[in-house]
Amino acid sequence: MTGRPIAFTSAVVLLSACASGPPSPPALAYGQHTVSAAVYDFSDTTSVDISVMGQAMQLSQHGEAEYAVAFADDPAGVGVTLAVRSLSVRLNQPMGEPVEIDESSVRGDLAFSLDRVGDATVTRRPAVADEASQMISGLSLAHTFFPALPGRATVPGDSWVDTLSYSGDDGPGSMSESSVLSYTVAGDTVVDGRSLLLIEVEGTTTSANDMEFSGMPVSQESELAVRGYVLWDPAAGIMFEQYREGTGSGVVSVPVVPAPLPVSVRTVQRARLQN
Repeated sequence: MTGRPIAFTSAVVLLSACASGPPSPPALAYGQHTVSAAVYDFSDTTSVDISVMGQAMQLSQHGEAEYAVAFADDPAGVGVTLAVRSLSVRLNQPMGEPVEIDESSVRGDLAFSLDRVGDATVTRRPAVADEASQMISGLSLAHTFFPALPGRATVPGDSWVDTLSYSGDDGPGSMSESSVLSYTVAGDTVVDGRSLLLIEVEGTTTSANDMEFSGMPVSQESELAVRGYVLWDPAAGIMFEQYREGTGSGVVSVPVVPAPLPVSVRTVQRARLQN
């Protein structure tokens, strides 16, 4: 703003009033962390219903994990190192016995950096056994475990849109994912004595996966409608909880079937900071 001489006295009074007012809220951005380490509990329940010649089959997966996360200063925003402390996965398949997986299927840590708005750059990925790649994907964890942020101060009602796209090799196959998610600040809430910011999330996610399943190559494409929320801890500058539900449809292709098979998909994921 450009002032005029005749308004000088009024300007001084106004500036004095502003100086004594409440401080500006901190930016909702990565790099504001006040802690160096945290442990998150993570769960993922996914079901895929397949229609084959009028018959329904279901693949289902339930997994729980404990992630030890270290935060470090980084020129971009924050450096993150994620280690799998524990892992328990059960994969049910219609044509075979259930498959159970634990943390011995993962070797090494995941390292990546997040800029102020949460765009990820991966620097190191763990070695993951083929059968565990459906639950533990370093590529997916780096890009989606933490939410997108606006990189600026917010008030209730503010919103921003994150457009994400990534792809790469993943275990015995490859994956790609793109999403458009809208985040809206709903307001403050208190959980377990913590003052948190509630952020509502909705949008769409499209994914394609080429993988091996019981020794057979499988390709799957799906589009999901996503709804959920984020609980952000402003005092610590880190995520407290993230919850997402996804429902939608797609197709799966296998060598023994001449045409792609229609599928319906439902997934529920939650990550929460341990107390």
